Amino acid sequence: MEGGKIRANYEEDLNRLKTAQRNAAVADLENTRNQALSNLQAEQRQNAATYNTQRSSANAQNRLSARNFQEYLASTGRANSGLSAQARMQNANNLNTSLNNLNAGEAAAIADINRRTTDAQNAYNTGLAGANAQIEANYIQNLLNERDKELNRQLQQRAADLQERQFQESIRQFNENLALQRQQLQSRFSSGSGGGRRTSSGGGRRTPSGRGSSKQKISNDVSISSVSSPAKFSSKTATKWYVNNAAKLTSKNQLDSAIAKGLSSGKITKADANRIYASYGIK
Repeated sequence: MEGGKIRANYEEDLNRLKTAQRNAAVADLENTRNQALSNLQAEQRQNAATYNTQRSSANAQNRLSARNFQEYLASTGRANSGLSAQARMQNANNLNTSLNNLNAGEAAAIADINRRTTDAQNAYNTGLAGANAQIEANYIQNLLNERDKELNRQLQQRAADLQERQFQESIRQFNENLALQRQQLQSRFSSGSGGGRRTSSGGGRRTPSGRGSSKQKISNDVSISSVSSPAKFSSKTATKWYVNNAAKLTSKNQLDSAIAKGLSSGKITKADANRIYASYGIK
């Protein structure tokens, strides 16, 4: 359940990031496009003004040329001759040619501006499509990466849970075996030689197989057999140490030595040692 909340929150964060990235990409592309369009519009206005000036100049130049030629003909007494009509026709043709050339140049400039305007819009559309595709790909990749991390976390948690269950099961089995051994030992004491009475074969008093109660002596050492798991350890390390060491001992000297080593190695604490002694009925 918690993992689902983490993924949902992460997806919300990714969606916000995706929206922010898309807005930034659109703003950048729009700025580039608008700047290009603004420059083209300014160029178009400049071209229109330039060509209008050039047409006005061509008209003025043509009128000036015609007047100068008429004055020349008048000064030579040929103002009404055929040369005058021919000159006017030639001037008109020259003016038309100049104006046509200017108009053609302006049309070509307008066509070029229109082409570049289309290119700017196409660049915006292409850039926007590419940015959206990249942003979406990043979103999916980030989402997959987070889901992989979540899966790994779940697998690690399951492995830890399994290890814990196995450890608890080993403790349970050990306690069961210990209880069974204690029951068998007590049964042996109850049905045996009576805890030190003379047997049918004679020979005096003896103890069963080197083990006895916490009050019996073996080579000046107290034999211990009544064992119960301590109520609580300070750590799993102390629990493992108890299972592997102290729980298998049969005499107080062995127990004292094992606990001293455990304390010196730092695997158990003084409180752990007191609990272990208490589990054997030793204060």
